[in-house]
Amino acid sequence: MGINYSLNIQTFEEYYDQWSPKVFQYAFNKTRSSYLAEETVQRVFIKLWKNLNEKNIDATVESQIFCIARTTILDLIKEEYNRKKLLQTENELIQRYSPQDDYYAKQLEGTLQHIINQFPEKRKQIFMLSRYSNLSHKQIADKLSISSKTVENQITLALKAIRKALLLSILMLNLF
Repeated sequence: MGINYSLNIQTFEEYYDQWSPKVFQYAFNKTRSSYLAEETVQRVFIKLWKNLNEKNIDATVESQIFCIARTTILDLIKEEYNRKKLLQTENELIQRYSPQDDYYAKQLEGTLQHIINQFPEKRKQIFMLSRYSNLSHKQIADKLSISSKTVENQITLALKAIRKALLLSILMLNLF
Protein backbone atom coordinates (compact mmCIF):
# COMPACT_ATOMS: atom_id res chain seq x y z
CA MET A 1 0.00 0.00 0.00
CA GLY A 2 1.60 3.28 -1.11
CA ILE A 3 1.50 6.46 0.96
CA ASN A 4 -0.98 9.17 0.05
CA TYR A 5 1.14 12.32 -0.19
CA SER A 6 -1.76 14.69 -0.07
CA LEU A 7 -1.84 13.81 3.57
CA ASN A 8 -4.18 15.52 5.94
CA ILE A 9 -4.17 15.59 9.69
CA GLN A 10 -6.86 12.99 10.03
CA THR A 11 -4.93 10.50 7.90
CA PHE A 12 -1.78 11.18 9.91
CA GLU A 13 -3.67 10.62 13.17
CA GLU A 14 -4.91 7.31 11.82
CA TYR A 15 -1.32 6.29 11.02
CA TYR A 16 -0.26 7.36 14.50
CA ASP A 17 -3.08 5.47 16.21
CA GLN A 18 -2.41 2.34 14.17
CA TRP A 19 1.39 2.27 14.25
CA SER A 20 2.58 4.03 17.43
CA PRO A 21 1.97 1.02 19.75
CA LYS A 22 3.89 -1.21 17.33
CA VAL A 23 6.76 1.27 17.08
CA PHE A 24 6.82 1.58 20.87
CA GLN A 25 6.99 -2.20 21.26
CA TYR A 26 9.68 -2.50 18.57
CA ALA A 27 11.79 0.21 20.22
CA PHE A 28 11.24 -1.21 23.71
CA ASN A 29 12.36 -4.66 22.56
CA LYS A 30 15.54 -3.14 21.12
CA THR A 31 16.40 -0.78 23.98
CA ARG A 32 14.65 -2.18 27.08
CA SER A 33 13.87 1.40 28.01
CA SER A 34 10.37 2.87 28.04
CA TYR A 35 11.87 6.37 27.89
CA LEU A 36 13.83 5.56 24.72
CA ALA A 37 10.80 3.77 23.26
CA GLU A 38 8.55 6.80 23.86
CA GLU A 39 11.20 9.12 22.43
CA THR A 40 11.48 6.85 19.38
CA VAL A 41 7.72 7.02 18.76
CA GLN A 42 7.76 10.81 18.94
CA ARG A 43 10.75 11.19 16.64
CA VAL A 44 9.47 8.61 14.15
CA PHE A 45 6.15 10.33 13.68
CA ILE A 46 7.70 13.79 13.48
CA LYS A 47 10.02 12.54 10.78
CA LEU A 48 7.18 10.68 9.04
CA TRP A 49 5.13 13.90 8.96
CA LYS A 50 8.06 15.77 7.41
CA ASN A 51 8.71 12.98 4.91
CA LEU A 52 5.08 12.79 3.89
CA ASN A 53 4.86 16.50 3.28
CA GLU A 54 8.27 17.06 1.68
CA LYS A 55 9.32 13.90 -0.14
CA ASN A 56 7.85 11.62 -2.72
CA ILE A 57 8.76 8.17 -1.40
CA ASP A 58 7.41 5.04 -3.01
CA ALA A 59 7.10 2.82 0.07
CA THR A 60 4.46 1.43 2.32
CA VAL A 61 3.65 3.25 5.52
CA GLU A 62 4.86 0.27 7.53
CA SER A 63 8.25 0.00 5.79
CA GLN A 64 8.84 3.73 6.05
CA ILE A 65 7.88 3.84 9.74
CA PHE A 66 10.14 0.96 10.68
CA CYS A 67 13.02 2.24 8.58
CA ILE A 68 12.76 5.57 10.43
CA ALA A 69 12.39 3.73 13.74
CA ARG A 70 15.55 1.70 13.16
CA THR A 71 17.70 4.77 12.46
CA THR A 72 16.05 6.71 15.27
CA ILE A 73 16.83 3.96 17.78
CA LEU A 74 20.46 3.94 16.70
CA ASP A 75 20.64 7.72 17.07
CA LEU A 76 19.04 7.59 20.52
CA ILE A 77 21.38 4.85 21.68
CA LYS A 78 24.37 6.91 20.55
CA GLU A 79 22.99 9.99 22.32
CA GLU A 80 22.37 8.00 25.50
CA TYR A 81 25.86 6.49 25.36
CA ASN A 82 27.44 9.93 24.90
CA ARG A 83 25.33 11.38 27.71
CA LYS A 84 26.35 8.60 30.10
CA LYS A 85 29.99 8.92 29.07
CA LEU A 86 29.87 12.68 29.71
CA LEU A 87 28.26 12.16 33.13
CA GLN A 88 30.85 9.53 34.02
CA THR A 89 33.69 11.85 33.05
CA GLU A 90 32.11 14.67 35.02
CA ASN A 91 31.70 12.42 38.08
CA GLU A 92 35.32 11.30 37.83
CA LEU A 93 36.46 14.91 37.77
CA ILE A 94 34.28 15.75 40.76
CA GLN A 95 35.60 12.75 42.69
CA ARG A 96 39.22 13.67 41.93
CA TYR A 97 38.68 17.23 43.20
CA SER A 98 38.90 17.86 46.88
CA PRO A 99 38.85 21.01 48.99
CA GLN A 100 42.43 20.17 49.90
CA ASP A 101 43.35 20.90 46.29
CA ASP A 102 42.27 24.52 46.76
CA TYR A 103 44.21 24.71 50.00
CA TYR A 104 47.39 23.32 48.44
CA ALA A 105 47.03 25.55 45.37
CA LYS A 106 46.68 28.64 47.57
CA GLN A 107 49.60 27.48 49.70
CA LEU A 108 51.74 26.99 46.60
CA GLU A 109 50.67 30.35 45.18
CA GLY A 110 51.58 32.06 48.45
CA THR A 111 54.97 30.35 48.54
CA LEU A 112 55.65 31.28 44.92
CA GLN A 113 54.68 34.92 45.55
CA HIS A 114 56.94 35.00 48.62
CA ILE A 115 59.86 33.68 46.54
CA ILE A 116 59.24 36.21 43.75
CA ASN A 117 59.04 39.08 46.26
CA GLN A 118 62.55 38.22 47.46
CA PHE A 119 64.04 38.71 43.97
CA PRO A 120 66.03 41.84 43.18
CA GLU A 121 63.64 44.47 41.80
CA LYS A 122 64.78 44.21 38.16
CA ARG A 123 64.61 40.37 38.15
CA LYS A 124 61.17 40.50 39.72
CA GLN A 125 59.96 42.99 37.10
CA ILE A 126 61.36 40.90 34.22
CA PHE A 127 59.89 37.68 35.60
CA MET A 128 56.46 39.24 36.14
CA LEU A 129 56.42 40.65 32.60
CA SER A 130 57.41 37.26 31.21
CA ARG A 131 55.12 35.00 33.21
CA TYR A 132 52.14 37.16 34.15
CA SER A 133 51.99 39.55 31.18
CA ASN A 134 53.11 36.88 28.67
CA LEU A 135 55.61 39.19 26.97
CA SER A 136 58.40 37.75 24.84
CA HIS A 137 62.04 38.30 25.74
CA LYS A 138 62.34 40.86 22.95
CA GLN A 139 59.23 42.75 24.10
CA ILE A 140 60.54 42.87 27.67
CA ALA A 141 63.98 44.01 26.46
CA ASP A 142 62.42 46.80 24.38
CA LYS A 143 60.14 47.88 27.20
CA LEU A 144 62.95 48.02 29.79
CA SER A 145 65.69 49.18 27.39
CA ILE A 146 67.92 46.20 28.10
CA SER A 147 69.29 43.38 25.93
CA SER A 148 67.34 40.19 25.20
CA LYS A 149 70.26 38.24 26.65
CA THR A 150 69.87 40.06 29.98
CA VAL A 151 66.17 39.19 30.00
CA GLU A 152 66.98 35.55 29.26
CA ASN A 153 69.62 35.41 32.02
CA GLN A 154 67.32 37.04 34.61
CA ILE A 155 64.46 34.64 33.82
CA THR A 156 66.85 31.67 34.04
CA LEU A 157 68.08 32.87 37.46
CA ALA A 158 64.50 33.43 38.61
CA LEU A 159 63.39 29.93 37.56
CA LYS A 160 66.41 28.33 39.26
CA ALA A 161 65.64 30.21 42.47
CA ILE A 162 61.97 29.20 42.32
CA ARG A 163 62.82 25.52 41.72
CA LYS A 164 65.32 25.51 44.57
CA ALA A 165 62.96 27.25 47.02
CA LEU A 166 59.99 25.03 46.09
CA LEU A 167 62.09 21.89 46.42
CA LEU A 168 63.28 23.03 49.83
CA SER A 169 59.69 23.86 50.79
CA ILE A 170 58.45 20.42 49.72
CA LEU A 171 61.27 18.68 51.60
CA MET A 172 60.45 20.65 54.72
CA LEU A 173 56.77 19.70 54.50
CA ASN A 174 57.66 16.02 54.12
CA LEU A 175 59.99 16.08 57.12
CA PHE A 176 57.38 17.53 59.44
